[in-house]
Amino acid sequence: MQVKEDMKTIDARGMFCPTPLIYVSRELKKIPVGERVKVLSDDKAFKKDIQIWCHDTGNKLISLEEKNGVYEAVIERGTGWHGDTFLEKVRFYAIGVKLHLYDYFYRLFKSAGPKYIITFMSIPEGFRAIEFLKEKGIEDFTTLPVPNEIYEFCGVVIGFKDKNRAIEVFNLLKENKFGVENIHLVDRKRKYPVVEI
Repeated sequence: MQVKEDMKTIDARGMFCPTPLIYVSRELKKIPVGERVKVLSDDKAFKKDIQIWCHDTGNKLISLEEKNGVYEAVIERGTGWHGDTFLEKVRFYAIGVKLHLYDYFYRLFKSAGPKYIITFMSIPEGFRAIEFLKEKGIEDFTTLPVPNEIYEFCGVVIGFKDKNRAIEVFNLLKENKFGVENIHLVDRKRKYPVVEI
């Protein structure tokens, strides 16, 4: 396969799931639809993980080869996942409508909304994390759609009023191998800067 010379390469060698996927997710969000990145990983789970992740996020796995224990994947940024079956599509849009109504309410009544949000590497990963938190009795968060300023396609975030609580939950999810990407500040200008942890 011909690889574009200026294609960004993500070197995730020495990292284990879900870290390579988190780096891929972050980088793809920075490039336009149709552009590609190359990923290098020596994690044995990467082959299966990247295929599932591409499906779950609506990105396209262009190639996946293994050479001397290192996987090399080329991924093209897509337009997001919207469900495969009719029922998945209905559920996807129904959840989206509900989350966008919450978001609209919080935009009108800013003081009621979260001040910090946690982003995930995919929609399924976000919902998996939400279920995990609820099983642990953690329910002091708000579930919202990812702001367009962070990612213009569908996604899910969880929000907290308190920075320390957001960091605590982020670290809990990270320790339990969930694909959390970043904590963002919900600022007045809606720039959503990343919070350094």
